[in-house]
This record gives sequence, C-alpha cells and structure tokens, in this order.
Amino acid sequence: MDKSKKKLFIIDGYAILYRAHFALIRNPLITSYGFHTSALFGFSNHLHKIIKEERPDFLVCAFDSKEKTFRHKIYSDYKANRPEMPDELQKQLPHLWELLNAMNIPVLKKPGYEADDIIGTITESVSKKEIESYIVSGDKDFMQLINDKIFLYTPGKRNSSPMIYDEKG
Repeated sequence: MDKSKKKLFIIDGYAILYRAHFALIRNPLITSYGFHTSALFGFSNHLHKIIKEERPDFLVCAFDSKEKTFRHKIYSDYKANRPEMPDELQKQLPHLWELLNAMNIPVLKKPGYEADDIIGTITESVSKKEIESYIVSGDKDFMQLINDKIFLYTPGKRNSSPMIYDEKG
C-alpha cells in the first residue's frame, strides 16, 4: 500500500447492505411508525467510517441488477436456492439510492451483470494507472483479484478494525 498513489474504494453494495441488516437482526432499528432502518444505518456508518479513516480519492458503489445474468443462460439453476431479499430490507432500497445520491457517490449497475463483474472490470481497468483499488466486501471470492494494486478491505465486526488483504496474506 503506497501512500503516494491515489486510492479507489469500490463498495460491494449489496454485500455491505446485507451485512448491516443482519448485524442488527436481533435488535433491529425501527422507526415509531414501524419502518426498518438497520441496513441504512449500518451501510451509512460503513461509508462514513471509510471516508473518515481511509480518505479515498475515489469512491463508488457497485450493485447487482435485477435482471438475470449471462450465468443464468449458462446454468439455469444459478442462485436458484438463494432466498429472496427480506421485505424489510427491500423497502429500504429507495432510501439507499437517495442516500447515495445525496452523498454524491456514484452507483454502478449494469443489466445482466453482478456487482462482482463490475468490480472486477473497474479494478482491471485502473490497474495500469497509479491507483490502488480497495474492494470493500466480506466476499472472499475477491481474493483472486488481489495483486500489488488491488486489495480486499473487509469491514471489521463490532469494534474491531477492518482487515486489508494484500498479495502476501
């Protein structure tokens, strides 16, 4: 991690949103009128912590699109056993888009592709520049992308620090 290089943080949007939702599942945050806000609260806290502590030069959020991907054409049962997004989480999505828009954080989605595809494309496309990419996700599959300019930034749990995986570990 070279301090002289620009830093790009790419948030694996739904991974962080789900993480925030399930972190507070036993004691959810709910408004007086019954609206769940746990995922929004946790997600925005992650963003603020990254902005404050890591001071990225660039920050984007990548999300899966609703449409089926090319993987579904190859294998019809792709993600067939994955449960639907919980209703209380689904209802928070319009507010998430408003939050990201208000924070001026670009949202990247492309029909037929997953956030993983977008993240891989971005990290590869900037790898020849003097930019270090930090993939913010708990998904260890991203470790296959790690090199001297691409890192996996796994948010910490509760009061623990995040883990930053480089090519050595």
